[in-house]
Amino acid sequence: VCLTLVVELFFAKLVGCTLPMFADKLGFDPAVMASPFITTIVDALSLMIYFTLATRILGL
Repeated sequence: VCLTLVVELFFAKLVGCTLPMFADKLGFDPAVMASPFITTIVDALSLMIYFTLATRILGL
């Protein structure tokens, strides 16, 4: 679980920084786009990271 939190924190920062900049380049308002999309993407990534790490550590 601890390793998942460290990896998730890295990806959350990455997504949280790049998604608003990408939205700005496309001409969208970054503030409106940021909250719902970042939350959804980070939640999905954290689940994938957790289960991937658990599978590899347990050797399943």
